Amino acid sequence: MKLTSLRFISVGHLLPAAGWKMAAHFHPFHELIVVVAGRMGVEINGQTLEAGPGEILWYPQGVSHREWTDPKDPVESFFIGFECPGLPVPAVLYEPDDQGRIQALARWLYAERETRASGAPLSVESAFLQAILAEYHRLTMRQENPLVARLRTYMRQHLARRISLDDLAVYAGVSKFHFVRRYKELTGRTPMQDLQHLRIQAARDLLLTTNLPLKEISPRTGLGDEYHLSRLFRTHFHTSPGTLRRGLAPR
Repeated sequence: MKLTSLRFISVGHLLPAAGWKMAAHFHPFHELIVVVAGRMGVEINGQTLEAGPGEILWYPQGVSHREWTDPKDPVESFFIGFECPGLPVPAVLYEPDDQGRIQALARWLYAERETRASGAPLSVESAFLQAILAEYHRLTMRQENPLVARLRTYMRQHLARRISLDDLAVYAGVSKFHFVRRYKELTGRTPMQDLQHLRIQAARDLLLTTNLPLKEISPRTGLGDEYHLSRLFRTHFHTSPGTLRRGLAPR
């Protein structure tokens, strides 16, 4: 992707509100929507889409779109506006962020907006934006197995819930024995190992991009209590959550 003419415009944070909706409108710039919680509906290019946690929407410059929240599960999202003359609009305007990279970058980008001094140059924001667009481009070019992509999206949308192997097999629509064997062939992990991996990744992202205490992060990611979360961090990252946050979290 050539991004030499990229210009960051703004980043914002939509908090959950049961009655939120936007009538049909368009922007003179591109906009990315990063859904972090809840669910939202979108009508764009004659299509109606539903997006949930871990999914990204791209609204091309000048293209009309209408948005609304699920009243039972209000959406929370980050929205990022930017210009890039000559940038081709991707063929895919709706993409799951399976590894949570765009969500982590969007949170960090918003944190920079909150802390930067008035009148400071936008070089940091532009660097984050370039990384976000590069990752979006990578996601649209990947050839991940559809079964794995579908299951990982389901897992990310339900991290806080109790999920069993039976639940995943039913969602996949295959027998449990065949499901476990096939999933491990495709990913190198059993479904439950992959679920724990996604939960640990999500916990790390929240640790590095928010000020949430461990006692809130652990239930949000389905990892029990803060003591269990701390043990997992030492096993997987060879450090404690506190050390990781002090050493790597954005200032």
